[in-house]
Amino acid sequence: MTSLDRITPALRSPLLPLALLLLGLSTVFVFGGDRGYFYRPVGDHSWLSALHLTIAVNISPEHGLQRFERRLMDDDGVTRYIPYNRFPPGGHASMKLATLRFGGNPSAQLYTARILLLLFFSAATILAYLSLCRLTYNRWIALTAGLLSFSSYYLLYYNDMTIGEGIPDLFGVMLTFHGMVVFVQEGRFRQLLLKTCIALLLGWHVLALLLPFVIIGLARDLLRARSAAAVMSIRRIASTLLRSRYLLLGITALAFGLSVLAFNFTMEYIALNGETPPTELPSFQSMLRRIGADSENNVHVAAVQPWSSFLAEQFRSIGRMFVPYPLLGPLVYRADAVGSALVQSPAWLSEFQGVVLGVILSTACLIGSMFARSRILFVTLASSGFVWALPMRNLTAFHDFERIYYIGLPLAFFTLVLLLARRLTNRDGVIGAASVIALLLFAVSSFQMSRVGHSAEMGQSVREAEQELLAIRETTAGKLVTVLPLGNIHQSFFGLDETLAMNYYLNTSLIRYKYLPAVDGGFVLLRSRVDTDALLTPQNQHLFLYDRAGFEAWYRAMYRSVVSTEPAARSEFDLYIDKGKMYYLKEPCERADAAGRLFLHIYPFDEDGLPHARRQYGFDNLDFAFIERGLLFD
Repeated sequence: MTSLDRITPALRSPLLPLALLLLGLSTVFVFGGDRGYFYRPVGDHSWLSALHLTIAVNISPEHGLQRFERRLMDDDGVTRYIPYNRFPPGGHASMKLATLRFGGNPSAQLYTARILLLLFFSAATILAYLSLCRLTYNRWIALTAGLLSFSSYYLLYYNDMTIGEGIPDLFGVMLTFHGMVVFVQEGRFRQLLLKTCIALLLGWHVLALLLPFVIIGLARDLLRARSAAAVMSIRRIASTLLRSRYLLLGITALAFGLSVLAFNFTMEYIALNGETPPTELPSFQSMLRRIGADSENNVHVAAVQPWSSFLAEQFRSIGRMFVPYPLLGPLVYRADAVGSALVQSPAWLSEFQGVVLGVILSTACLIGSMFARSRILFVTLASSGFVWALPMRNLTAFHDFERIYYIGLPLAFFTLVLLLARRLTNRDGVIGAASVIALLLFAVSSFQMSRVGHSAEMGQSVREAEQELLAIRETTAGKLVTVLPLGNIHQSFFGLDETLAMNYYLNTSLIRYKYLPAVDGGFVLLRSRVDTDALLTPQNQHLFLYDRAGFEAWYRAMYRSVVSTEPAARSEFDLYIDKGKMYYLKEPCERADAAGRLFLHIYPFDEDGLPHARRQYGFDNLDFAFIERGLLFD
């Protein structure tokens, strides 16, 4: 008797695999680090986390349950919303409910939202395990395949991203897939319909899972009807389709999805005071861009990433998803043409090898699924990622978190390989040993991933910045804050665009960027400390709040001119640099365009290069006084 055979009796316990799965999932909480701050620096993680958490905490009866990025004040003093309704409301609503009791503590809200996302992630993993248990009739194969699949870079890096879709949407996909399995095996159709509707409240990706399932199911119903009848007339084909529960599933999902979409558009229309035509709503325009229908605004997509590059990047990502994170080793991060950080393959897996690996394993997975016992389920699972990614190229090309929806490929692949191994060896001990290895890989993956972007230096910087923002939040609640670019306000100290952090921490304030509005009152927020009694946060080191009236008085005295609340001339000048000379040009140019003076603030890469008198402000200043034909400056 071998050592593997000796552990076989222990493998027969029905609760042991589930207990090990829960043990593995506990590591994402144990090794989660301090999740109360924004410092995940790579890709869309921090940027989208700040954006969507802001949207979630802004939901309240006071604002008509609107979902919006921020409130702003126009020149005429009217408060307006910037709405955001691109995704179904379920993800944002769940974050709002979870963070409701921590309304005055942004750090606690962020921590709670991330724990909620980890719970969604854990629930998605458990649903995948339960589905595979039904498909394989072997809990250990389900455990091993589930742990290996969910230990990839993309799943673990984005499992706490507080976004309205993302992991909540993945949970909906796994919930619907479990409903499909139960329906195919036991015929519980109402359960599948309910799970589908719940999934559509959390995200749109479930539609990519439903489409192949419905099409294959309809084809199977037609083949069965054909085998039972000598002649298939058009009437019989129509009758077969109309009686098919697959068609009813598709119609129900489409109708419910359109209802959710209509709700989003209606809420956005209300948020914009009914002044925007439905076809010009931000969410409608976003939808057109994502499916490529708005060609005028998507010319850059083909230029930045043509189909060949897009497919290569997708297969490279798929190749990485098949390899648990500890086996990948150190990853290289680079910025693409639009500024997003992309993950490159490690040294031992070149970009070309990553593409080849993704193509080979995806092809093997799809072919193997066609010969599986429940082929409709395996093919649906394996193909759903492509069904979403290809039509939505304008979204998936530039959002690396979208890779998590290829999860069906590793789930199907590892399940089929383990079933084949079980049949060839005929030993449960082999699968048991593989489960232990998968558990260890998942735990190590959780530990390593929790360290990405969590340096002690960055953590300390973020804590200091957060305390300053909290002090500003308390002073400016319900009032106008004008964020001026004086002193490089857009410099990042959160590992993301600073304005997003402000929108989150100062969500109780009215925020306006760049120009002082015509309305009186409010505050001015700068990155630079200036010597004036208007400073309201003398203890701050990163961000400084000033009383507006006092700041304007200092500015007038400093520059010996009256501060304009808006640019004196609304004309647009083109900037040219040629042979060391800078030109401002406007065509056509009216005499009024040259009236007054133009101040140009120059922000250097290195502030040490500034004249000593300017270093405290973080920029140099050029004073242009135009004559009729303009002036030329060296």
